[in-house]
Amino acid sequence: LTETDLDPLTSPHHLVHLRTAYLKLRLLVDRGCVFVGHGLRGDFRVVNIFVPPDQIKDTVELWCLPDQRKLSLRFLAACLLEADIQGETHDSIEDARGALALYKKYVELDEKGEVTSTLQRLYDYGRTVDFKYDPARPIRDFTK
Repeated sequence: LTETDLDPLTSPHHLVHLRTAYLKLRLLVDRGCVFVGHGLRGDFRVVNIFVPPDQIKDTVELWCLPDQRKLSLRFLAACLLEADIQGETHDSIEDARGALALYKKYVELDEKGEVTSTLQRLYDYGRTVDFKYDPARPIRDFTK
């Protein structure tokens, strides 16, 4: 985000008032929409909206082993999608696309029964690079 992104006169994005955004979000929740993202529970807590757990597909929770640290969106995207996101600036659209792709990858691996083994490889690799993807020490395919 940059200052111009939030200025109604210069923003390339369609901006709405906070109340309008809140009401649109509330409508989506009430209609039973499923939200996919990374760290959504915290986001919903900040805006003070309760979303039933079955309407949340949170990649920070899906891509996590029990009693282990949470993996960053950037680390997961680099390892599983071979995508470099969250570089110089924060781009919420890029984050949303990355989270959706990670969710789809999770569903694909879950259908094959490969989520746990993939997660174990992610954590093993993460410990060797302090959970910061290192292109000089890549593991090309975490799903094999």
